[in-house]
This record gives sequence, C-alpha cells and structure tokens, in this order.
Amino acid sequence: MLIATLSIAVVCLLFLIFWARARHELVLQGTLQTGPEQSAFFLDGDCSKIPFWFNWPDQRDYNLNTRWQTLGEPAALRVKLLGRVSDVGKYGHLGAYPREVQPTKMISVNPTLPCPWPGDR
Repeated sequence: MLIATLSIAVVCLLFLIFWARARHELVLQGTLQTGPEQSAFFLDGDCSKIPFWFNWPDQRDYNLNTRWQTLGEPAALRVKLLGRVSDVGKYGHLGAYPREVQPTKMISVNPTLPCPWPGDR
C-alpha cells in the first residue's frame, strides 16, 4: 500500500513540475484584449479561465497593431500565433497573471467578442 501511495505522489509531483515549466514555440490561439493596465490572452478563447499576460510585440510588431487598426480597433481579437508560454509566476500589472505569452509570429488575427471582467458583471 505504501509503494502505491508513493508512486501516485511521484506521478502527481512530476505532472506539476512539467505543467509549471515554460513551453517553447507553440501554436497558440485565443482571445486577446487590451486596455488600461490589461493585456489579457484567454487561451483557446475560454473566458472562464484566468488569462495569461500578453507581452505585446516590440518594434517588430508582427503587423498586429496594423491588423488591429485595419479591423476598426475592435475590443478583442481572436489570434492564432506561434509563441512561447512562460513558467508559472507573476506577470503583468501587479503580477496578476500566472503566465505570459510571448509571440514570435502572428498567423491570423480576426475580431471577436471580448471576455467579461469581474467589474463588468
């Protein structure tokens, strides 16, 4: 019985370690919405989950800002991108986001409905 319990504990620990590690160069899609002190990326567009901080591209921009303006500056974007996901930590405004998305290439950008925020409900 002790061996079975220890085996389950080890498997759970390994799962947590692998889950918390950074992921490199993944194809990600989700809902991106920005605003004052907000840069939220809802993975797979799932508004019920805590969003990741979206590290808006630097001067390379990957045409994201241009595409956003061309679409009429919608409140939210449905994006598909190639990028990295950080280790679990504290990111963004006041460290409120558990992970950070770091895009390296934008694949597609389309308008979508924004996710509600706790203050909006």
